[in-house]
Amino acid sequence: DAHTSNLTQAIAAHYLSLNRLEGALAVVRKTYAERARVMAQALSRELGDAIEFNQPQGGMFFWARLTGAEGKNQLAADVAKRAIAQGVAFVPGAPFFAHDPDLSSLRLSFATVGVEKIEEGIGRLAQAL
Repeated sequence: DAHTSNLTQAIAAHYLSLNRLEGALAVVRKTYAERARVMAQALSRELGDAIEFNQPQGGMFFWARLTGAEGKNQLAADVAKRAIAQGVAFVPGAPFFAHDPDLSSLRLSFATVGVEKIEEGIGRLAQAL
């Protein structure tokens, strides 16, 4: 690695030498699994047919698509602006496409907030639709 500081590399090497990574990963996996479950339930409950998504099998994000059901807006960039006004943010998915972007796609993160904030955020997202 030519860009990470030597100190950061030394710290990472020392941590890895302590053999604590597996225990830490177990905690992270359990935490993320719970957060993903809660987000899926909240999305289904609060947005219903206005959103489609797949339950992630790993990672930190839901990839979703606004369907336009029940007359709800399906352009993620438009909804993103209204979501910010509601105090919640997501990343529209169009910039992640190499070509022919799906303008109704979005990425939702469950990695950095607890289940209570996930529930609150999805409720605010529903208000933004």
